[in-house]
Parts: sequence; structure tokens; C-alpha cells
Amino acid sequence: MQTEQVNGVASKPVYTPVELNPKSRFHLFIAEQDVPVELQSLYDRCQEDKAVAAYASASDAQLLESLVTFPLTGTLYLAGTEPFLWRVASHAREAGLCSDQVRLLAPISRERHLFCCHCHTITEGVTYSPYACSGCGAMLEVTDHFSRLHGAYFSFQANAEDSTDMPEKREVN
Repeated sequence: MQTEQVNGVASKPVYTPVELNPKSRFHLFIAEQDVPVELQSLYDRCQEDKAVAAYASASDAQLLESLVTFPLTGTLYLAGTEPFLWRVASHAREAGLCSDQVRLLAPISRERHLFCCHCHTITEGVTYSPYACSGCGAMLEVTDHFSRLHGAYFSFQANAEDSTDMPEKREVN
């Protein structure tokens, strides 16, 4: 996983195609909802002598339990929405996995989590900008600045000088 330089923004995640890690002795596949075709394809290509596990719709407790005993020679493959990918990747870091052991497939939707720079609330499921903060109610401009710590995009008050003059609503991508 890399970051993208768009209009001077270097923190927006870029999701490159995921391949099986040939050095791995164990593969763990986790999907947030239904298993997408890309993840199923990776799972199907695993060698039979490699220990393989797969979870769909796993709870955080199940994920944490799986990650605590995760072997050093394993690779974790994640599929789902962007907030799910980064939440599980954060759990993986907490469990001691290094970045080379975690592979993120492209998110299945454009939904974003927003971190409000004013009240520090995270608003879920945002697909357009500007958007009303679920904490302070301010109309927020969605940026491409991404916080891996929060698994959310930074947002700030749209047109703070004149709150009656809002920018035109647009979809985020």
C-alpha cells in the first residue's frame, strides 16, 4: 500500500493490486461482508500445504483473537470498506504484525470516515462534501488528507468566513 500525491496531498492511500506473498507459510483472509471476487481468487490460489484461514463478517473480538497468535511467517489479506480495512490493520499493528504482513485490497465503497478538526468527532459513512459533522454540526469540507492513526480523512469547516455560502455538494472518491 502506497500513498498518492494528489494536489500536493501525499497521505491519501493508494491501493495497488494484491498478490499472494510467496514467502508466507500461513495466509489469513478477512472480509468485512461478503467475500469479494478478488479475495476469493487469492484464497483459491493458495497452496494446499499452506495453512489457510478465512473469515467473513468477523467481530473485532474474533479478529483480535486470531491476530494475537498470528505467526511471523504469515500474511493477512483484508477486504471491505476503507474504515474496516484501517481498523483491522490497526489491530494487526497492535498485535505486533509489521506492514509487510498486511495486504489491503481496494475498498469496496467510496464511504469515508471523517475526523472533524474542530470537535475531534469521527463521522462515519460520508460519501459527499460538504458534510454535517455528527459531533458539532459544522458543515465540513472533506479533504484527501488521511490519518492512519484514526483511519479517517481530515475535514474542516467549509467556508468558515460565511457559513451561508456553501460550496456545491460533490461526491468524494
